[in-house]
Amino acid sequence: MRGLTSQEAQKRFVEYGSNALPENPSEPLWQRFLHQFQSPLIYILLFALAVDLGLWLYEGAQGLPLEALAILAILILNATLGTLQEKRSEEALRRLEALAEPMAWVLRDGRFQHLPSREIVPGDVVRLEAGDRIPADGVLLEASGVLVDESLLTGESVPVEKRVGDEVFSGTLLVRGRALMEVSRTGLRSAMGRIAGLLSEMEEEKTPLERRLEAFGHRVARWVLVLAAALVVLGFLVEGLSGKVLLFAVALAVAAVPEGLPAVLTLALALGVERMARRKAVVRRLAAVEALGSVTVIATDLSTRQNVGPPL
Repeated sequence: MRGLTSQEAQKRFVEYGSNALPENPSEPLWQRFLHQFQSPLIYILLFALAVDLGLWLYEGAQGLPLEALAILAILILNATLGTLQEKRSEEALRRLEALAEPMAWVLRDGRFQHLPSREIVPGDVVRLEAGDRIPADGVLLEASGVLVDESLLTGESVPVEKRVGDEVFSGTLLVRGRALMEVSRTGLRSAMGRIAGLLSEMEEEKTPLERRLEAFGHRVARWVLVLAAALVVLGFLVEGLSGKVLLFAVALAVAAVPEGLPAVLTLALALGVERMARRKAVVRRLAAVEALGSVTVIATDLSTRQNVGPPL
């Protein structure tokens, strides 16, 4: 048994692609910055900013629009903090992924070579030992006391015995024995790849904090509109149609908007991210810090309890 030659492996790599799940392309910094403004409270602040600038221009643009500048500073600070934190977390995750890149013993040109799992192609012969993560779907050519933990795919907690001719799947764990496997499917064609494809079609759910902020923003917007309309009607009944009444109603509505709330929330979540980082936990999104507070049960393998750090 000599396995594939390097030339044949290269041809198959070009034909089948990398034995890795596709990564979502990184968002440009400007696009990530704009996404920080997608919130009902931020929409209200943007409206308040526009109205305040409109009032300043209507009054002859005298002096500096201090309230408008304060709102603008809060919006920029909030978006900048969120963007920088997400960028830092993403870079940290990429560095961790590079350090933890899986390797496998692959038979090439008649000898076993220690290669990155992403370079495996259909037809490769892979040597597996107890504790190895199976790098691709394949069929066992040799098997000696093999037990495979397939809980990642099936949810079954009991390891499954495998013999020569049985199929094994990418992402599962060889918990006992030794084996030789011929690779049949890699990348998105593997069982794990099909699951990843299904997961990619799922819509991302909002965190509890994001849902509460959205509901709060909608309530604030409704009450601000009701208050402004009531003031306009009352002013019309007292003084008739007047520009001063309209300006007063709009100014009062702008004052009712909690301009500092998004910045305060962002700073609080950023402090939470920093505390998590000191405990060796990388958080990609700020809102995920709050979502951790909704966790009631953490399930972990008993064999890894000794590696669990102190309570968060």
